[in-house]
Amino acid sequence: MPDPSPRGRRLGDVAALISAFAAVVGLLLGFFGLPTVVNSPTAQTVTATATATVTVTAPAPTPSGSNDEASANPSSLAPLPTGTVPLTDLSPVHGSGSFNLRSVTMGSRQYEQAMTLTYPCSMATGIEYSINERYSSLTLILGLDDNSTAELIKVTVKGDGRALKTVGAEINRPQNVTVDVTGVVKLVITSTGECSDSDRILLALADATLHS
Repeated sequence: MPDPSPRGRRLGDVAALISAFAAVVGLLLGFFGLPTVVNSPTAQTVTATATATVTVTAPAPTPSGSNDEASANPSSLAPLPTGTVPLTDLSPVHGSGSFNLRSVTMGSRQYEQAMTLTYPCSMATGIEYSINERYSSLTLILGLDDNSTAELIKVTVKGDGRALKTVGAEINRPQNVTVDVTGVVKLVITSTGECSDSDRILLALADATLHS
């Protein structure tokens, strides 16, 4: 039988090498298993980290002088008006029922909405205002209504407990009165009468006005 050709031998050798290589690869895979491939240095692991952000919004500060602040401090009062202010525009702190507003005639001249007080002359009567040092003077026209009994009524204007001015009110003699109230916090107007038990005396303070 003739010897195989050299080309045939080479092909056989190559086939043998391929078979041997395949056997070695199979042996390695069987020995190390798939984890070897997964855990190989070329394998990459990706880890995702989620970060939650929480935003806290602080409440807006309450503006000074707001309604909430006024509710928390009920003793706070609205600012007093300035300029030329009728005394009747202010609310009395005490004695609001002492004087009534009505039309009067003094010295044959009529005055509308004058502060009036009807007298039996039995006791002193007063009315108090809080003016908080906002005004420099008080002006008014003082007298008795022309239909009153001819008696003398003394009116005293006090500032913080101190008598600032005392004036006598008489019939048919209305007087223009100016009182310095600079620096006064509490303004009080009182009146006393040296008269008989008559109910026909009508004291009047007309055009009472505060000036800044």
